[in-house]
Amino acid sequence: MDREILVGEKLRIVRPGMKAGPSNRVDLVIARGAFGSGEHETTLSCLEELEQIELAGKRVLDVGCGTGILAVAALKLGASEAVCVDIAREAVDTARKNAALNKVEDRLTTVLGTVDMLPEHLRVGYDVILANIYPEVLRAIAYTLYDMASPGAFLIGSGVLWEDNQEIVELYKKVGFELVKNRWLEDYTTFVMIKRQR
Repeated sequence: MDREILVGEKLRIVRPGMKAGPSNRVDLVIARGAFGSGEHETTLSCLEELEQIELAGKRVLDVGCGTGILAVAALKLGASEAVCVDIAREAVDTARKNAALNKVEDRLTTVLGTVDMLPEHLRVGYDVILANIYPEVLRAIAYTLYDMASPGAFLIGSGVLWEDNQEIVELYKKVGFELVKNRWLEDYTTFVMIKRQR
């Protein structure tokens, strides 16, 4: 990515050191890592959905954080704190680096591992959960994410190919989430859900 990328109505992705022109958008300064620099269709769609949520004061979980772009965006859009979890050390390191580039590192916690490995105080109370990950991981952690979400919390999921979408969405509905939006991208899908009480 050698050019700025405009995302939705509020965001702009730029690379470190890039001389971007003036804009009324929120800049996300993202260094390239093991998982690109934020230009994949699943990432962009998650950002588009994220910017439509009122994030002021919200607590955010980013599962399989990659570059950390989704958590960084949430913090720059007003979230009070974010937790990034990934099994890849390079992803966690890149998320920390990008948080520092965007001056939100004081509100970001990174954890190397899985959501099941989180300490007790990081296992509950999330207002927004971001999960742009493989379908097999989404299947495995569906009930865990429900328990980690606050009542009325948003879940934005992606990384799911067209052929896997219905199965994953139905699983999350069974767990206790209500479908708000289901987007069909070029190859993948992105869905937005809200936690309802069982």
